[in-house]
Amino acid sequence: MKVLILAGGTGGHVYPALSVAKEFSRSKHSIFWIGKKLSLESELSKKESFNFTSLETKGFKGKNIIGKIVSLIYLEINFLKSIFIIKKIKPDMVFSTGGHVTLAPALASYLLSIPLFIHEQNSVPGLVNKILNRLSKLTFEAFPGSFNKSPKIHTVGNPVRLEIIKSPPPKSTIKEHFNILILGGSQGSRQLNEIVLKAFKNKMIPSHWHIVHQIGDLDRSSIVEAYSKHDCSYEVIPYITNIGEAYHQSDLVIGRSGAMTISEICCSSKPSILLPLPWATDNHQYLNAKFLEDKNASIVLESTLDSADSLFTLLNDLEKDHNARHSMSVNAFNTFPTSSCNKIIEIINESF
Repeated sequence: MKVLILAGGTGGHVYPALSVAKEFSRSKHSIFWIGKKLSLESELSKKESFNFTSLETKGFKGKNIIGKIVSLIYLEINFLKSIFIIKKIKPDMVFSTGGHVTLAPALASYLLSIPLFIHEQNSVPGLVNKILNRLSKLTFEAFPGSFNKSPKIHTVGNPVRLEIIKSPPPKSTIKEHFNILILGGSQGSRQLNEIVLKAFKNKMIPSHWHIVHQIGDLDRSSIVEAYSKHDCSYEVIPYITNIGEAYHQSDLVIGRSGAMTISEICCSSKPSILLPLPWATDNHQYLNAKFLEDKNASIVLESTLDSADSLFTLLNDLEKDHNARHSMSVNAFNTFPTSSCNKIIEIINESF
């Protein structure tokens, strides 16, 4: 079977699509991918030896009137291009995870009567998936209630890389070090990093704390200088390559609340303190985080400098309260299905 994957833009769209694509590939299906040129998806497709085709696109949401007109022109051009691309590939099905690059080829696949399956990672659907949900054969959602109830809606969680999944230990254990993983990420990392550093400023950080801080593309030297004034051990890293190991070694995670961060925290059974990105579209990061907090799996703080002192207090309290951390860990693991990738493929196969 030929499977066409549509995904692009952020890792939140790309990595779930990659997990599904790799699972299809393991079953000896041929994988084709449409995304943006010189992008994360093109790099990953090359690494996995998938057949990759690129489109040049412009986003629509948040643009001024000129930007919106340009976006619609690109959409029309890419729609026509996609018809030719898809006719050449002749896929048996299309699987899309969103991002503006996916709209034109998804519309083209619908016009060509190729079964379209979509997956929404966040609690609030993105604009593209709101449109494509009307056209899809089946729609998968990570969070329950993202779409109105319908026989074609399936709540499955987010596909997470296998190396991240780890069930919670039977009971909380006291360790020599208290390991804190801080995921500054890329989008909005500057503000989060500033909150964290303010939380530690002029404080006595216990020497047995070990902090791993992912900072994204920001200048590393100023952050290292801030940590060097404390007695704790630390690592300041632009990007963590083995994120599964980083999760597993941590006792607590501090981060944003994008869909995949939430899912990875849950599948690795970690308690967390979440600071939702304030300017996220439709406030979806707050709603993602609140979903986890309502399950008693996380604590949500407002992402402002005023939260710095509360953050430090929480870290001290949670370090001492092993039972609370263990309870959060168990609740996190039980929040999302860990076999969502297999579940998605199983449901797709049953639909043919």
